[in-house]
Formats: sequence, C-alpha cells, structure tokens
Amino acid sequence: MQSVVAHCSLATAAANPRCFSHSLAQQQAPPSHLLLRSHQHHLLLCQCDEASSSSPRLLASSASPFFLQSHDRLRSNGETTGSTRDGQFCIVATSIATSAPPDLPPSAPLKQEGDIRVVKITDDTISLQGRSLERLKYEIEYGLKRGTTDNSYLIKGQTHTALIDIPDQAFSKAFLETLATTTDLKRLTYLILGHFSPKRVESLVGLADALAERDDPLQVYCSNPAAQQLKSLVPSDLLEKRFIITVVKADDNLDLGGGHKLQFILTPTPRWPDGMCIYDPATQLIFTNKLFSAHVSAGNGFDFGGWDEYGEDWRFFYDCMLSPVAKQADAVLDKLPLVAQFSTPTYQGKRGIDVIKTDVKFLLSSILSKLNIPISKSVRFSEITGPGDALVTAAICPLHGPIVRSSLTELLREYHVWTQAKLKQVEEATVAVIYASAYGNTAALAQAISQGISKAGVGIETVNAEVCTMEEVAAVMKQCSGFVVGSPTLGGNMPTPVKEALGVILKDDDARSKPCGVFGSLGWSGEAIDEIEQRLKDGGFSFAFPTIRCTFKPTQSTLQICEESGTDLAQAVRKAKRKQKYSSSDAQSLVATNVEQAVGRVVGALCVLSAKDGDAESAMLASWVSQASFVPPGITIAVSKERAVEGLVLVGGKFVLSVLGQGKSAAVSKQLLKPFKPGENRFGELPTKQTESGNTILVDAIAWMECTVTKRMETGDHWVLYAAVDSGKLQDDRTLTAVHQRKTGARY
Repeated sequence: MQSVVAHCSLATAAANPRCFSHSLAQQQAPPSHLLLRSHQHHLLLCQCDEASSSSPRLLASSASPFFLQSHDRLRSNGETTGSTRDGQFCIVATSIATSAPPDLPPSAPLKQEGDIRVVKITDDTISLQGRSLERLKYEIEYGLKRGTTDNSYLIKGQTHTALIDIPDQAFSKAFLETLATTTDLKRLTYLILGHFSPKRVESLVGLADALAERDDPLQVYCSNPAAQQLKSLVPSDLLEKRFIITVVKADDNLDLGGGHKLQFILTPTPRWPDGMCIYDPATQLIFTNKLFSAHVSAGNGFDFGGWDEYGEDWRFFYDCMLSPVAKQADAVLDKLPLVAQFSTPTYQGKRGIDVIKTDVKFLLSSILSKLNIPISKSVRFSEITGPGDALVTAAICPLHGPIVRSSLTELLREYHVWTQAKLKQVEEATVAVIYASAYGNTAALAQAISQGISKAGVGIETVNAEVCTMEEVAAVMKQCSGFVVGSPTLGGNMPTPVKEALGVILKDDDARSKPCGVFGSLGWSGEAIDEIEQRLKDGGFSFAFPTIRCTFKPTQSTLQICEESGTDLAQAVRKAKRKQKYSSSDAQSLVATNVEQAVGRVVGALCVLSAKDGDAESAMLASWVSQASFVPPGITIAVSKERAVEGLVLVGGKFVLSVLGQGKSAAVSKQLLKPFKPGENRFGELPTKQTESGNTILVDAIAWMECTVTKRMETGDHWVLYAAVDSGKLQDDRTLTAVHQRKTGARY
C-alpha cells in the first residue's frame, strides 16, 4: 500500500490542555520535521529528525478522540483542514512525496458488515439490528465468540419519530441503507443517544449526509458527556448545520405523541460516563444501551430459548464490563426500579380488601405470564396487574444482543445478585484501576486487568482519569489495597489527567506499602509508560507484575498477559490481607477440619490441561478430573477461577487433556507448579507435540484427549466444565494413571 507523505507546516492547531501536557502548537517543529501520512483513511501527523527517518513519532491521528478529529482528505496540493476539540486546524504541505510506509500501524481495512435485521417489537416500535456472526472486535467482552448485534430502535409517535442510538462503523453503510427503506427520513425528528463513542462517528456523519436535503436540522438528545464527545468528534460546521443538541437532565422527558412520552434516566459509569436509558410508558419498553447487553447474534432478535440459551452470554458481558464498576452499577440499578409485566404481586402490608385485590392480581399474573401476548396488547393487561411505584417493563431493549422479554425477571434478579456479590468483594479488599484512554486500546488493557483481579475474588475501583476529580482519586487511593496506572503515549507525552493522578499517588505516603502495576498502549515510543514506571520506582513502590507495554491494538496474547497480571496483583493483595488477619503463631488456623480431611480423600486422575486461542496459550496441572458420560464420551474437570487458562476454556473452547502415568509425573508436576510470569510458556523444556488443531500434548503422557467445552457450572471458587471428547489416543497401555493423594480438601 502506498502512502502520501507530506513535509508540512501547521498553520493553526490546538489541543485540549486537560488531555495533553503540550498542545500541537507547542510541539511545532520546522516544516521539514513534520510528516503527514495518509493511511487506512486516517491522517497521521508524525515528527522525525529527517524526512527519511524510519521511526517517526506519532503526534496525532484523525482516529484520535482528542484531536485531528475530523478532516478533509489530503488534497492533491497537500493541504488538509479539520477541527480539534478546541478549534480548527490547517496543515499545508511544503513538498509531497509518495512512499511505502514500513512503520505504520498494522491494521486491516475495516470490514463492513452487511446484515441488518429489522425486528418488529410493537406496531410503533422496530429494531434495526446489525449482525456479525463472528467475533467483531478484540476486546475481552467478545471472548465467547458468539458474534454480536448492534441495535438501534425507531419509535413512530403520533406527531414525531425518534431514532434511538446509531451503530458501530462496521455496520454504518448497511444501517443507513436499511433505515432509508424503513422510514421516511424527512419525518425523522429526533436522534436519542443512549451511548456514543468515536466508533459511531461514521454512522452519525452518514446520517447527516442522508439528511442533506432537509431544511430543518435533526434534534439530538443526549447526556452532557455525550454532547462533549459530539462537539470534539464531529466537525463544527457539520454539527451546527445538521444537528441541534439538547443536553438531557435527570427526569427530563420527550413527547412523541400517541402516549410515547419518553422518560430519560441518566446512568453514568466510569467506562460509559455518557450512559442514558430511555423508558417509553406507551409500550413499557426500556432502552438500556450497554446495560443488560450480550455479545451474541443467535435467534430472531428476541431471547427465545430463555436463560438456558443466553444466561452465560449475559453473565459474561456483566463480568467483563460491569463487575469492575460494582458501586456505580449498584447506583444505576437503584435508578431503574424495573418490574416485569405480570410479575407476582407481593402481599406484604396488605389487609382486608387489599388481600382480595392482590389475590385477583396474582391469579391474572399467573395466567397472563404463561401466554405469549404481543407487547402492543400486553400493556393494557399490565395496567391491571402491575404495581404503580415501579417501571413496569414489557421488554428490555439493549444495545447488543437479544431483546429481553422471556428472561426479564431472571436477568433483573441476577444483575442484583451479581452486583451484591461484587460489592462484598469491594468491602473486603479492592484494587484501584486508574487510567485514561485515547484510542480505546488502554481501556481494553484496563478491562483485561480488571477481569484478572475479579477472577481472584478481589473488588475493583475503576477510575477514569478523564472524567473524575483528583479528590476522587485521592479518596480511592486511601481505601484501596493495591493499584494499577494505565496511560497512552500521545505526542511523546503523558496525558494531563494521568499526570495529575500520578501526582496524587506519589503524595500518598500509605500508597508505597501497596502492590502496584503499570500498563499502557503506544505507537512508536511509549514515553508515558516509562515515566510512570520510573517515578513509581524512584518513589519506592513495589510492583506486582512487570510493566505491560502494548503497541497499537492488543492481541489475544497481550490480553492474556493483562489478565494474568491482574490475578497476580489480586493474589498479592489477598496474601497481605491474610497476614493481617492471621498471626504466624496462630497454628489452629492451619489445622484441617474433619470435613476438610474427609473431602481430601476424594481423588482424581493427575492430568495436564492445555488450551490455546489465537496467540494466547496456557496450561495447568489438574487432578479434579472424572468421566461424566458414555454417549457422547465426556469428562468433567474443575478449574479455579484464578487460573490463567480459565479464560481459554469458555463454552465452545477446545483443550487437550494429557493423562500422566505413575512414576512419570514428577518432572511435569515440578514444571507446572512453579510460579510463572504473566504470559510465560508453561511447558518450558518439557517435550511436547501439537494436535492437528494446534493444541499442545505432552509427549510422555500415557494418553491424551482433545475436548470441546459444552457446559460450564459455577461452583464457588471454581468452574466445573463438562466437555465432549472429540478425539484421543492411548500412548502407553502398560502404565497406570497417576493419582494425586491429599490429606485435606482445603488445598490442592
């Protein structure tokens, strides 16, 4: 691929001082030192010592949510214009050359998904669902590999029509084509954004182009953080010409006519500070953006199949996205007193005639809940059976995954159960995850680290440095038992919010006794990560894992390293807590109880479980293994939630079980029981070979089986996997299976 390279001068430029230590204007170099590269539909402004340098330093990108947000394409005369968060810029080339870019970000062209499904919810409300049957993105929340949907909703009121949310750029083209055939765009009055991000800009700009023939601008309703993003990401002239932004406040509403008086509920979290839910009393539908979402594309748009079909998808999304922000999730749930249509009424506080009325409601609810009544008709019945002090909900309409109707009661209950469990962890011990993210890569690393912390049973306090105050950072640091700091490198510098947060940490004398870690993403340099690491080392801080540096987008292997690092940090926190709780002289705490001694006599085959996903691979020594079925041949195996391999053995994942033999297990056990650095090869020098699918087998195993996980059951601090055996081989028919003998069931 060829790239236009222009030696250029910067006429005017400004960067948000809240986000950067230096503005582009302050970083200006002589014209011969600035290179403007056109690559993958983005402009990259680089700086280097000489025009021929192969290692330029990235100053800005049109993909950045902070500056160079919008631009005209690089014209033939080498000039481009656009806008930053704080103003306009104009870059003019003084000379132009064409060359291959050997050092540009390794990114593939964006794949446009063309499958848009139109789902009728009621007579007035439809859903436009962009579907991807494959894993759409690299972030950990897509780890189940069940595809995804990106859902928008169209409500046609008596007097006005409103579009709720716009899709990711991967669905932009097909979405706009489908929208134009679904409704008359000239009658579209409102665009309501429950969530907005840089990846949705393309769809917004495309919508503006589709509305070009209209005289009146489209009215946009959104939260204040979303409005700020719109102003920073969308060219000001386009924004002013095509849109009128209304910032929603708590308890605001919008009347579309015909009873569709939409209620707005602000639901911010550190990951989604712009979050907003919309409730339509006419249809009793609630549009929840990221809340109650799942990355799965199966089905016909609704949750037919219920909890058995989608329960694990909802749980996995919650664990990845909301468990790190349990306090904020709890506050959001308090704002959403949702009750399913035809839910069982309560008798609490009822007397006399009220008991008889409740009996009638109970009878009606029991009957109606069994009938598959269309939502448009069920509303009138729910007015008879539903409580008056809650948001009676016919269905939850999320941003991703199926519309939730049949599993609504279960999902609401489990969200509360999951949140309370995470809050309990926060009370016992917490790790603060403090970060800022420019392109979303650092945020993805923070997610993976948080996942590892959560797996180890430690609470998380997520702090987005871009939207919090330094007083909040100080308060979190006082309460936490450990912390991590993450930052991108922008223009060779650390973003100002991270720099300010680091200053707060360094001033906290108690923080030096807490285990910590550093992570971040970078383009060509990574000075911010190095600076954070060095300043913490100079301050005498103790690191729980090696600093994580990710070049551009993280791979599966990088995310695995992050997850393992989070687990290592959480284990260090738990170890410190145990030392505080038990003194070394408390020998009684080390004595196994009768129950533990009895459980310890249950034994299983000693095996090695190995699994691989892309460039991520891990293994563990396992003894809680047993055959579970004859037809099909199947086994069960228990895997601790803290194990690095746990994230590779999700439903649908494949693994190999190498069975160890008596007298042949010592070397393997010694290798796999030693401590490992995050991402380190578990097998070391042990002789191995590969299956046809790429999984690892121990050469000295007496037998091996390649299996597919079909079910997972949560059992306290472990997951019990049921896996079907796809293939296998007995390699040694003379040696008996090794068995792990224990004296207590409290330890391995």
